[in-house]
Amino acid sequence: MATVSSEGGRLRGRAAAAGPLPWVALALVGLALGSALLVAPAPTYDPWMWLLWGREVAGGALSTAEGPAFKPLPVAVCAVLAPLGALAPAAWVLIARAAALAAVWLAFRLGRRLGGDSVASGVVAGLAVALCGGFLVYAATGLTEGALLALALGGVEAWRAGRGRIALACAVACALLRVETWPFLLLAAVVHCRRRPRDAPLLAGVAAAVLAAWFVPEWLGSGDPLRSGGRARVPNPGQPALADVPAAASLRAAVALPLWPLWLGVAWLAGRAARGSATARHALAPAAVGGLWIALVAVMAQAGFSGEPRYALPGAALVAISGAVGLVDAARWCAAAARGAPAVALVAVLALAAAPRADDVWRLRAAQAYQADLARDLADAVRAAGGREAVLACGRAYVGRYRGPLMAYELQVAKRVVGFAPRAPGVVFRSRLTAGARPAPDAPAPFAPAARAGTWAVLLAC
Repeated sequence: MATVSSEGGRLRGRAAAAGPLPWVALALVGLALGSALLVAPAPTYDPWMWLLWGREVAGGALSTAEGPAFKPLPVAVCAVLAPLGALAPAAWVLIARAAALAAVWLAFRLGRRLGGDSVASGVVAGLAVALCGGFLVYAATGLTEGALLALALGGVEAWRAGRGRIALACAVACALLRVETWPFLLLAAVVHCRRRPRDAPLLAGVAAAVLAAWFVPEWLGSGDPLRSGGRARVPNPGQPALADVPAAASLRAAVALPLWPLWLGVAWLAGRAARGSATARHALAPAAVGGLWIALVAVMAQAGFSGEPRYALPGAALVAISGAVGLVDAARWCAAAARGAPAVALVAVLALAAAPRADDVWRLRAAQAYQADLARDLADAVRAAGGREAVLACGRAYVGRYRGPLMAYELQVAKRVVGFAPRAPGVVFRSRLTAGARPAPDAPAPFAPAARAGTWAVLLAC
């Protein structure tokens, strides 16, 4: 009888925990949709490539010979969005924004729990994640750092609630987003199999499916199943991989991602943990995992991968959650002697640290508006050149660097069809990558101006 009562209590607890989730999900989707009114939902380079590949997959073909590293989950989602046509790019960006908002909400929940059911700890943790490095910029442009963090935190929460299948689904999704998650997920799988050996065949099958999702599409699309790994070792200018000591450069960039007061919060927790506080040790767990993630990115940078701050962001966000809990705990500890002053000081310090990043958000609004104009005007430019069929009949289409996926998506061709160094015959679509950049590409004779459409100039040499 006691067992039945206990089981019923657990079920009621699960139902109570799940009760608000639909409303939270609706709120997050509503906020993501509302964000489109403030910041245009324009994809950046990688998302344009995922959208192109997704449309190819939906049409039964795939060409991955050029472009960034292939990521199975974004491409699969973009394949589902492909029937939306011209709405698919905005839909993808809004999904990425909703996922980032979910990450902030889950950070609030984790921070609140680690802070002893402290709402203040939860609020500071959520803000700490939102203001961590380029988190808002990446979410606004359709990148997946927010989604990865949301899936990781959601998986941990599902595991704690006894929802093993949901936790496994989150783990698989993480593995389909970033290879950096693989060591952590392998460790978790080993621990799980020691507790429940009968699940070993299931986890082995899932691991095989994940590997197939990464390597088989590349093998079919480019003929080289390891192309993504090779592409990931071609860093963009200015990235840590090009420094004299890539690992050190990667670590320096990662340390700068959380707001600097949050490191003081981590140090506070470490001091309390050293004095025997189990609560502080528990609150340091996200920082420990985040530190391992940052170290892994640095090691990969030393091995030739780019090591750029974006890849370290999920780990830095976990450090920020622990730091937020530590800061609020420190303020609470001091409150008895100084009454409300520690809370005021905490808000002032965080506001001072966050001020430079607020300016980034305002610049983001203008930058995204320009990128939206670039995508919209390109459709007009193609029509001004006679339409898709006329452009392809004339010769190769040429654009400036980092606009290849956008051009290929508009013309509905593989990215390898689009060029960057104009040679007749062909059509040059000339534009500025950003509002203040120099127009590109240069178009030598015999290319001659033929049309103009907003941010684009069209030159022909048929």
